[in-house]
Order: sequence, then C-alpha cells, then structure tokens
Amino acid sequence: MDEQKKVRVTMNQYPQHEKKHDLEHYLTPKKSNPKSSFLTFNGRTMLAKMVKPILLAVFLGVIFGAGLIYYFSDLSPDAVPVTTVDQDDEESNEQQSSGEGEENGEAFSKPSTEYEVIQFGLFSSQENADELVQDKLKPNSIPAIVQEDGGQYYVISHLVSEEAEKSSVTDWLESTGLVYMEDFFYKSWGFDRVSLNVEGEPLKWLNEGLSIIESGESQNDETWRNELESWLSKRPSQYEEASRLNQVNNLLGELSNEEDDAQSDFIQHTILLNLHLFYTNLS
Repeated sequence: MDEQKKVRVTMNQYPQHEKKHDLEHYLTPKKSNPKSSFLTFNGRTMLAKMVKPILLAVFLGVIFGAGLIYYFSDLSPDAVPVTTVDQDDEESNEQQSSGEGEENGEAFSKPSTEYEVIQFGLFSSQENADELVQDKLKPNSIPAIVQEDGGQYYVISHLVSEEAEKSSVTDWLESTGLVYMEDFFYKSWGFDRVSLNVEGEPLKWLNEGLSIIESGESQNDETWRNELESWLSKRPSQYEEASRLNQVNNLLGELSNEEDDAQSDFIQHTILLNLHLFYTNLS
C-alpha cells in the first residue's frame, strides 16, 4: 500500500464527531459556570427549593393542629356544663355570708351616695372659711358647714334631695341679698361608703339614724324633729364628741323656733347634710 492510502486510512479512523475545524476553538464561546451564592446551588435557586418544604410544613401543621383541637376540646354549646343553684342553697349562702359578717363585726354598712349641695366658698385655710360664715352667712340666718376635703375648706349647706326644690331655695337665698353664681351655686358632693365593726346598741343606734335621714328627705314636721331629738339623746359614748352631731343639735333648736317655712326647710336640709357627713367621717 502506498503512502497516500495509509494517510487516508489513518484519517478515517477518527470519529466524525471528534473532527474539529481549526477555527472551532475560537468561534465557539466557552460555557461559564454560574456564580454560586447563598440563593443558588448547582444553577438552581435555593428559594425555589425551599418553597415546597415550607408549604408542606404549614399544611401539615394546620391539619395536625385542627386534629388536636377537635380531639381535646368540644366547641359545641351542649358540652358546656350548666350549674344550677336551688333557692334553698341561695338562702343558705346568704345566711352564711351574713353570719360571717356578724362574726367579724362588720354589721353596719352605709352605701355611697351623691347629692347636690349649695357651695358658698372654697378656701385654702379654715380661718378664711370661718370668716365667710361669721361675716356674711350668719347675719342673714343662713346655716352653713365648713368641710375639709383634700386640703381645701368648703363652705357648703343644704342637701338637695329633689331637683324641684332648687328653684325655691334659690329664691330664698336671693331674698337675703345673695346672688346666684356669684355668692353661691349648686355642686355635686359624693359621700363614701361606710362599713364599721360595731355590734349591740351602737349598731342599733347607727341603723336608726339612717332611717331618720331617709324620712327627713320627704317630711318636715314635728314628729320627725322629735324622732331626731330622741335619737341624739341616745347616742353612744364613742360619739359624744362628734362635731357634726353637736351642730345637728344646735340646728335642731333653731328649727324648733323657726316659723318661716322656707328657712325651716333650709335648716332641715342642712341638718341632713350634717348627718351624712357624720357617717362619712366615721370611715
């Protein structure tokens, strides 16, 4: 075989797909490897690979949680137990509570109340408040009370038990020379709840006083005055020096001698104010 044939046979032994053109190395761009980052792995984004497991986990969590709720709880209203209390049981509980209160001595209780009163002045010292009473109110036969509250001294009077009586009270005060909203006005006044550890005669006496206050808000006659006078005469020794009761006693004397209906009513309602303050000061 001549040399030319040998060369041709040798060339044909290479596979066709391995034959390369001399320019192939320059004309075919090289494949670049993708840059790796925390979001990619072998050319695939990590986010895409994480979405499916996350969704699967959430779905399984919802199914599993709903199963636990259904298994361990019953949301139907029929499953809620209803406890009934017989009337006898209620009465027994009330008697037991009442007995415990008596054993602890907390037998007297006066609920909190709120009324309107007449305010004549507000001062930072009791001396100035007393001066107003002596110089302006007493000369006009207007009973008033100096009451300390929060470090200030109020000059107040007349417990207003009904809204309708304010018109006649205003007229009477203006007849004495006072001017509404300049010399006096109506103010809401709260009386705190009172609870005391008392028993025996003091307890009976305090409860009787509450009844006198209640009846005094609706009636003004000699019978009520006699009841109040009798109640004051029976006061227990621990209340002998109560300043509010002493003022009530003085006003009661003025009330017995007063013939003017408007002023008589004013004095009585100032007595009621003193009585409320007496109880409030006990707490």
